[in-house]
Amino acid sequence: MIGNFYSAYADRDVERMMAWVSHDIVKQLSGIGMVSGREDERRFLQSLFDAFPDLETTVIRQRVDASGACVEWRRRGTFSGSDFQGIPATGSRFELTGLAYIEVHAGLITRINGCYDTAEFARAIGFLPARGGLAERVGMRVLRLKVMLSRWKRPATR
Repeated sequence: MIGNFYSAYADRDVERMMAWVSHDIVKQLSGIGMVSGREDERRFLQSLFDAFPDLETTVIRQRVDASGACVEWRRRGTFSGSDFQGIPATGSRFELTGLAYIEVHAGLITRINGCYDTAEFARAIGFLPARGGLAERVGMRVLRLKVMLSRWKRPATR
């Protein structure tokens, strides 16, 4: 069943994916937040595939038992479609790996907890500045100044 879900994911087939999702699914994704219920899940998946029209998802390894699975996956694609989570498409490519802990009840996915390096993803699609680049160095100096000023204004505690 998990294999069928990820096969549909690899094909970017939202309707086939929805066949394996419970009506009350809860999905917690790092960098995104909570997705609750079939309709929110359908909208989220469609927005993902609309934003990354060439999205590829590959299962690297998985551990499956009667109550669910842990899946390590690799994704790559180009942010060349529609906006995603309010971010305009940049045309940038990304590749990342992540993990999904999946709970199953009565043959349907009831919960997904997904995590991946959100900062690296944000850098790859152009939402955060490149690591070590000028914009990151300036941003870090501004942050250090802000922290220094907040400490200076804070009354001393005893």
